[in-house]
Amino acid sequence: MIRITSICRTLAVLGAFAVALCGCGGGPASINGIGNSGNRLLGEGISRELADALAESDAVPAVSDDTLAAIFGAIVTRAQSGDPEAALIVLRVAEEQREEGEG
Repeated sequence: MIRITSICRTLAVLGAFAVALCGCGGGPASINGIGNSGNRLLGEGISRELADALAESDAVPAVSDDTLAAIFGAIVTRAQSGDPEAALIVLRVAEEQREEGEG
C-alpha cells in the first residue's frame, strides 16, 4: 500500500510539473493555438498555485541556486532568440534587481 501511495504522489507531482511547463501568468485558463501546432495551456494564477503545491510537497527536492541560474540562463537564451515572454521575464528580473539596488 505504501508503494502505491508513493507512485500516486510521484505521478501527481509529475502531472503538476507538466501543467507548470504549459501554464504562465494569472487568471482564467485558456488554450492558445490552432489544431496541433503550438497549443499551450495558459492561465493566470495556475503557475503560482502549482508552485505553492510543489513547494509544500515532500516529494519535490529543494531548488538550488545552480538550478535557478541554469533556468535563468535558458530564459535569457530564449529572450535573445526573440521569445517575447522570455524577454518580459528578463526585463522584470532586471527591474527587480535595480529596485533592490536603489533601496
